[in-house]
Amino acid sequence: MAYSYSKILIFFILGSMAAIGIQSVFQIVYAQEGGETVIRRVEIWALFYRLMIAAFMVGAVVQGVFIYICWRFRESNKRFNAYNVSGGND
Repeated sequence: MAYSYSKILIFFILGSMAAIGIQSVFQIVYAQEGGETVIRRVEIWALFYRLMIAAFMVGAVVQGVFIYICWRFRESNKRFNAYNVSGGND
């Protein structure tokens, strides 16, 4: 069964955000093993900013795709005019 593009996109977005979150948690855990002091408040805000950067990047890509689709299939584009496709009113 083939997946649709929206399912693939959602899987990619959620997977990348989960990977960033897991990576950040592992960094906190391994930093504690080294005997270094970890300020949790700072680490939580660092994780928040990383996830927000990922969310803004994904949002920028989605907005870019929307703009491309709207520009490519706009009504004033002669290739996608209904009269030219049906062969009437030449």
